Amino acid sequence: MKAGISPRVRGNFRCDLYAAVLFSGFNVVFNQFYVPIAIRAGATPLEVGLLTAAPAFGMLFSPLWGRRIAGRDPKPFVILPNLAGRSLVLLPALFGEPWAFIAASLAFHLLMGVQAPAYAALMTRVYPGEVRGRLMGSVRVAMGLCMIPLSYAVGKWLDVAGPFWPLVAAALFGVASSLALLPLRPLESLPASGSPERPTNENRQEKGRSSLKGNRALAVFLIATSFAGFGNLIANPIYQIIQVRHLGLTDSEIGTARTVYVACLLAAYLIGGRAIDQMPVRNVLSCGLLAYAVVPMMYAFVPHYGTVLVASGVQGVGDAIWDIGILNYVFRIAPGREAAVFSLHLMLFGIRGSIAPFLSTGLVGVAPFSVILAAASLCGWIGAVLFFTAESPLLRRSLRSLGRNLGRNASECGGDRPWTT
Repeated sequence: MKAGISPRVRGNFRCDLYAAVLFSGFNVVFNQFYVPIAIRAGATPLEVGLLTAAPAFGMLFSPLWGRRIAGRDPKPFVILPNLAGRSLVLLPALFGEPWAFIAASLAFHLLMGVQAPAYAALMTRVYPGEVRGRLMGSVRVAMGLCMIPLSYAVGKWLDVAGPFWPLVAAALFGVASSLALLPLRPLESLPASGSPERPTNENRQEKGRSSLKGNRALAVFLIATSFAGFGNLIANPIYQIIQVRHLGLTDSEIGTARTVYVACLLAAYLIGGRAIDQMPVRNVLSCGLLAYAVVPMMYAFVPHYGTVLVASGVQGVGDAIWDIGILNYVFRIAPGREAAVFSLHLMLFGIRGSIAPFLSTGLVGVAPFSVILAAASLCGWIGAVLFFTAESPLLRRSLRSLGRNLGRNASECGGDRPWTT
């Protein structure tokens, strides 16, 4: 870190770093092996779709939590849901049936719907804007460095010992990573009275108009990420089914693919975090949306283990840029209203994520994998091209009109809309 960074920012960075390193032990098991373990436990394609859609169900309620978080200290809304949610991985460890995997995943992601908008607000309090992208990227680089050997080791461990102890270890790492965030300190304190300032309905309406009325950048962002995200969610359960049932990959081979994924994720966090601080975030985020268009094409036309390795790397680039790119883009287009706007983005993710996995797994056996994945790729291309070409005059006029309509709806609904808190 640069010498000009304050001691408080350095302390926050250390806490965030320790939490990320511990979280890598949870992340490898839950986000990389959880669905393959469930498939081997007997999960049907429909149940795989439900597991893939679980993150979306939780995000449907994010706007409600974004409204409650506004004006409050976001740290408890980050730590407590993470603490409870990550301990739930013990449920499938103890029972080992598909219903246990589904129940734990649904409950976990309902809790993540609380912490996700709070996390966006928390990052604006603990890191200054001029170095936020770099510090967030560096934290994720450290997490990625830990995940590279862990991905390979967990794959071997699962082959030898089965899923019980890896799931128990994941829960322990998850709890420890949540507690590691306790020492975080905001750069600016809450009002001296000790009680957060609560905006009135009049202030909410005024803020809603200023945030959404004519906000072309927000309209482009929501439309483009909806297309690209929908395509990614259509494709994700198909990737898992192809790997386990079509190609017959072992946990060790899946672990190698996850190692490639994490290595590319790591590189993208490092390069992307610096790029976000030095160039328009829109250009960086466009690259992530493009990755979501390319990966389904690779699985569709060359279903081979070598393709899985390369596609895993490209997916890692897309996921890293989606993660820090979206957060930092929201920070810039809606300063001071990050939780509300990010919760709106998460609600839209919840809607598309509640549909896409069931659509794709429902088509298994009806349509070839290549057709499903080609449709997913098309959605990704639409999102990437729309977002990258958003500065064209014709598109600018159309989206300005859409932004005015969004602002009019927000002002008519007053404080009842989640983005007008």
